[in-house]
Amino acid sequence: MIELISIHIAKTGGRSFYEILKNEYGDKLDPRTRRIEYFPGRDFSKNLLESIPPHVTVIHGHLFYEHVREIHRRYDARIVTWLRDPVERVISNYFFLMRAIREAPETHPQRRKAAYTLMEYAHDSIPDKMSKYLRGIHLQELFFIGFQENYEQDLEQLTELLSWKKPLIKPRINTGPEGTEEEDYPTRRKDITGEMREQIREMNAGDVQLYELAKSIRKERYRD
Repeated sequence: MIELISIHIAKTGGRSFYEILKNEYGDKLDPRTRRIEYFPGRDFSKNLLESIPPHVTVIHGHLFYEHVREIHRRYDARIVTWLRDPVERVISNYFFLMRAIREAPETHPQRRKAAYTLMEYAHDSIPDKMSKYLRGIHLQELFFIGFQENYEQDLEQLTELLSWKKPLIKPRINTGPEGTEEEDYPTRRKDITGEMREQIREMNAGDVQLYELAKSIRKERYRD
């Protein structure tokens, strides 16, 4: 029986959160994290529930809500996710990609983007990515919404809500060194202007609306 579903939206702290789930749930956590691992051959019509071992009670990964809808409804599983300021999420994703391509320049599946500027990347990316992950479920239905910008405090809140017993570990994975690898990137952090940020915000207006709504819900739930 699946009790907890963690929807990992890219560059919101989900990789670190996986380690926390692993520490708490051990082999009850499905070891898969990538969408392709849950759906080999990219057959998204496959019933995800059929591939989950019977001893697993927690799943975490780059899964859209539509992929876990049946599990959510069947087991009334708690769904948690982490969000991030939409502009900062896109920027972080850009630098993560630039670093990843340079670490595997011949084999990376998106190596064609090696010379992309930040704005070229933003134009070529899926807009409103957070909204796409959560399409089909209202934010009010989520058991918990955490914010990457407030990671440690929100993590403590979730620990209390789920009554976790083991010592809380706080790994920070995929953060990367700030600015030390950017010299050959088409756009470096120091190059990012307010105008560029505003353009990215406009491209992701749906995510901006989602993010603001999530903040208001979080404030209402946990106000003093």
